[in-house]
Amino acid sequence: MDCIPKDLINEIINMFRNAYAIYVYGGSLDCSGGDIDIAVFMEEPPREIPMIGNNVDLQVFKRPRNTLFFVYVIKTGQLIYGNPLDIDINASIRNELEMVDEREFLFLNSDDEVVVCKSLKELMFLLAAIKCGIHGSSNWYKMVNCLSGLGINVPTEFKHCLNPPSIDVLRNVGKPVLIRIIQELRAIRQSYGL
Repeated sequence: MDCIPKDLINEIINMFRNAYAIYVYGGSLDCSGGDIDIAVFMEEPPREIPMIGNNVDLQVFKRPRNTLFFVYVIKTGQLIYGNPLDIDINASIRNELEMVDEREFLFLNSDDEVVVCKSLKELMFLLAAIKCGIHGSSNWYKMVNCLSGLGINVPTEFKHCLNPPSIDVLRNVGKPVLIRIIQELRAIRQSYGL
C-alpha cells in the first residue's frame, strides 16, 4: 500500500461512503503495476463512475460473482473500507474451467481485439492460478513468472488489453501459447470431472 497516496484512498472512501466494501488489488499493492486497481462494492452503483486521476482503474459492482477476477480482488486485495467479503475459490475455478472452450473460440473468432486479448489473458491467469495458487498469480508479473516456470513464455502484447495491438499481432504471437494452455487446462478439467 506504500505505492498508493493516502489522500487518494481517503478521496475514494469519501466518494463511496455507502459502499459495503472497497478493495485495492493487483500490482499496485507491491508497486509492480502502473495502474491503481480499486473495486467498490455497493447496492446502488452510480450511473456514471467518476474519473479519479489518469492511473486509477476504478470499478463498481453490486456484488462479487464466482470468477477468478473477484477471487483476486477479495483474496489477494486489501480491504480499505467496509467489511471483508468472502468468495469460494474452488467454485470460481470450476466456473472458469467451464468457460475454457468459449474463451478459445473468442480468441480464434472474435473481430474485437479487446475480446481476443482478454480471452487468452484470462486463460493464462486461470492456468497460473491452478498451478501456482491465487497468491502466486495475483498480478501480471506473478502470472508471467508462474507460467515461465512451466516453459510458457507469455507475450507482452497481452498485458494491456484495453489498448491492445491489432488482432493479427495478437493471434500471431498468442496462438502457440493458446495451444499449450488449452492442452494443460483440458487435462486439468478432466481431473475436475468437467
